[in-house]
Amino acid sequence: MMNYSMNWVKRKSMKGILLKYNKVHNDSLRNLAPKLSKYFEILWGDLSVFDDKMDLLTYDHVVSYLAPFGKLDFIVVGDVFWRTGQSICQYGAEHDVLVLFLQHGQWIYIKNKKELSYYPTCTFLLGDNVANLCSSWTYGKNSQIIVTGSPRYDDASPNGGSYIYFSPPVIEELIHGHPTGRIRRSFYENLEAIKNIDREIPIVIQPHYREARTDYLHQLFPYAQFADPQLNALKLVRGAAKVLTSRNSTVVLDAIAHQKPVVLMDLPEYDTCFFERGYFDDFALESETKAHLMNNILADKTKRADYMNTKKHIYLGNASNRIVEYMRYNNS
Repeated sequence: MMNYSMNWVKRKSMKGILLKYNKVHNDSLRNLAPKLSKYFEILWGDLSVFDDKMDLLTYDHVVSYLAPFGKLDFIVVGDVFWRTGQSICQYGAEHDVLVLFLQHGQWIYIKNKKELSYYPTCTFLLGDNVANLCSSWTYGKNSQIIVTGSPRYDDASPNGGSYIYFSPPVIEELIHGHPTGRIRRSFYENLEAIKNIDREIPIVIQPHYREARTDYLHQLFPYAQFADPQLNALKLVRGAAKVLTSRNSTVVLDAIAHQKPVVLMDLPEYDTCFFERGYFDDFALESETKAHLMNNILADKTKRADYMNTKKHIYLGNASNRIVEYMRYNNS
């Protein structure tokens, strides 16, 4: 594969576009934009106008979409792996435009990430672990790898809460707006093994925004309060006393950022997570059985997490400032 990424070139002034993508990436853009606009001219674009074709844009589609914005110096994107992301990276290489990629969630599928046809100029990553992984790939030799954390967490701070926030794993995924038709049996069976825990504790369940089978969740947890999948998860995490989720979920990072106790629902006999058991051992409680999970949830005391040393998972503090400082330094 050829390296189509660019090096930074000094420019007198810079104009860039922030491309809205999915709700988590858009959260980051909302925090990043005011910081960027102090030093750069900022425009907005929205890939969701392409609906279920959002990830499938050809190079010609991208050229046509970006043409009305005029000459750009940089593009901030939320994906470089689907066809649209690759088309944007190709556009950057062929039009002398920096492509800046914000990692917006945990990478639990890496086969499609190790080697690409086109690479972003810079990849702003969540923490040291994923940076070390990425640096070992061909990808890491063709894109500048910088650990900045996520702008989503710029304003994260600890506070109290009154309920259990439950973010379950996806049973059947919506891809490009359509169900895949494939039930993830291990996740469904794990959820079935802990069904009706909502009889004993107040639970707020927020299905993943790409969950096709919310009906299954309502059947398994009939007493729970359900939150709109499109709501900002961070607001719900802030209001929680504890967070229940899967090891694969970015919600683990949401909870760490807000110093919330985390209970993991991945029972050993159903555990197919990308991350091994104990990966989040400094911040989350693993569960061996349903009874053990209930004890973890109901326990008044939880493990003392070292929130001063989160950087291997998520670099906390003001990620937006780090990104802006990096861009200004490389353009000075």
